[in-house]
Amino acid sequence: MRLLILADDPSWLSLPALVRSHEPDAVVTLGDLEPDVLDPLGRFPDLPVIGVYGNHDDGRYLDAANTTNLHLRALTLAGVTFAGFEGCVRYTPGGAPLQHTQRAASKLAKRLPPADVLVSHAPPRGVHDEPGDRAHEGFDALRDYVLRVAPRLHLHGHTPPPARRAQRLGETQVVHVWGHAVLNL
Repeated sequence: MRLLILADDPSWLSLPALVRSHEPDAVVTLGDLEPDVLDPLGRFPDLPVIGVYGNHDDGRYLDAANTTNLHLRALTLAGVTFAGFEGCVRYTPGGAPLQHTQRAASKLAKRLPPADVLVSHAPPRGVHDEPGDRAHEGFDALRDYVLRVAPRLHLHGHTPPPARRAQRLGETQVVHVWGHAVLNL
């Protein structure tokens, strides 16, 4: 299965060109993209689009873009199960709807179903995060999930691009995406 993954910053290539050149089996969005970035995917009605919201999203556009919102849900495509977790660690007083305290995220993550691929906006704590930068901390709950469930792959965006785009956490390959990436499962 080939995935076209989008996160945080629109690609310098047009989305239709990316789809035509890479011929993905599915598109995965990791959040923080303007709704009009995903609009061209409507030209590909047979292409599944799945994803989660980022902390800068309005929490309303995925359904309008014919995208399956994976937050706390699972979906199986071609025998591969995907599950998702939206938002980031709360970093503003009062927080926005897509910012969660570590405690709230832990409660939410208990409802996260087992999956082969975990899709999230923010990273797990300790991988690709920036300790001390509240806005870019990873979630303890995602770290716990990955170590307990051991999905094959965890895809996330949100943080500035790290020196190493892929790292292991237990048995799971954790991959950071900024802009776009293509991955074969």
